[in-house]
Amino acid sequence: MPLQLLAGLLYSLSFKPVGLWFLAPIAIAIQFHALRRFRRPEIQSFIFAFISSLIILSWSKTFVGTLPWISLALLQGLLAIPVGIVARLTPKVPYLILISLLMEEVRARFPFGGFSWTKIAFSQVDSPFSHLVYFFGPIGLSLITLIVALFILQPRVIVFVVIAVVALGSLAWSLPIESGGTIRVRAIQGGVPERGLEFNARAQAVLDNHIDVTLKELDGSEDLIVWPENSIDIDPIRNKSVSVKLENLARQIRKPLIAGAILDGEKLLNSSIYFDSQSKVKSIYVKRYLTPFGEYIPFRSIASFFSPYVEQVTDFSPGTQFVVHETSKADVASIICYELLNDGIVRQSSSGSDFLLVQTNSATFSGSSEGEQQLAITRLRALESGKSIVSISTTGPSAVINARGEVLMKLEDGEVGSLVSNISLNRSESFYHSLGGLGAPLVLLLTLIWSVISKDRYKRGLKV
Repeated sequence: MPLQLLAGLLYSLSFKPVGLWFLAPIAIAIQFHALRRFRRPEIQSFIFAFISSLIILSWSKTFVGTLPWISLALLQGLLAIPVGIVARLTPKVPYLILISLLMEEVRARFPFGGFSWTKIAFSQVDSPFSHLVYFFGPIGLSLITLIVALFILQPRVIVFVVIAVVALGSLAWSLPIESGGTIRVRAIQGGVPERGLEFNARAQAVLDNHIDVTLKELDGSEDLIVWPENSIDIDPIRNKSVSVKLENLARQIRKPLIAGAILDGEKLLNSSIYFDSQSKVKSIYVKRYLTPFGEYIPFRSIASFFSPYVEQVTDFSPGTQFVVHETSKADVASIICYELLNDGIVRQSSSGSDFLLVQTNSATFSGSSEGEQQLAITRLRALESGKSIVSISTTGPSAVINARGEVLMKLEDGEVGSLVSNISLNRSESFYHSLGGLGAPLVLLLTLIWSVISKDRYKRGLKV
């Protein structure tokens, strides 16, 4: 058990805000060693996932309480038990790698649509292997990290593997990213009157903040203004006072605007709306991948036992269609906050746009590590897609990220202001995205084949 506690701690430190990426393969190597050498590997596997999730997801208790945080970590631990079951059946590390990858894919989909925040790849954005995500996707980067862990256990060949993978990474770094010109974007981080679950208690104030900062920061060179998720928390279509404010803003700036807005017609919808320079609605994208227990409450009567905040949550309805905002200079796909975790939505959004706009609202978890962890995921998505990303939050952090995953400009958590940059446009697909939905199954299939054909070799191999 002490080894699994150590492994869980080291793994958590590979995630932001610490972000020591090299601790992830070390932690996994320790975990695999413990699974193969000690009794009750199911419990060992549970402890590793529970402890690491407890630390990585500590931000989730900031405003929703301790019990939901612990419950989420427990669920992550339970979903890791199959790794221990396989370790009981066979000591061969390739099979442990295969089941680890498979359970990452399960966690990304189950339960309640999945929660993949602690995916191995999301800790690796600063690693020398991160650029390989362009070819192999997040699951491939997780696999590479697991292979490095394997060769930590078998150090005689680790030098060869590191050289080979770094060489591939250098190839990915040197790949030319097709450019289709630029668009000058100003992203507004307007702030909120108060943080936490009450961030939208004064929705008019949030809107006014973003209007005021836009007027203050604008210099006239912009092609497009973007606001974050929840920047318009009163339906701008149905509410006259809000629509008048937006029309007045349009008359002053004469610039198109993409803003995160709540629509409360027959259904409550979290949306991204493209307003032209006259404040006319040109397109609406409705968030399709909703946050369980944040935007809707599964098993509400049971959930209320775990958190007193459940009654404050009104269920949203998911969107059903992918919509691109077609501006005069670029096609822009909006990814709204939690959708960053959904591989399919990211792939579709990237394939149908010139650059990606991530609209998020970190006010609920402002002051915690959530924002920096989400920014790391966003950077990895830029590498994966080979596209620039503008990530804009109500309270920060917000950033302009290039196709190499580099942060070019940033507003910290709690800052009020804007980012303006010429965003490179790219309509081409990354190799991984060009595979459609076949990328992850292909990686799993290749890992399975490797596990089978290497069985005898590892039976005779080094005992750790």
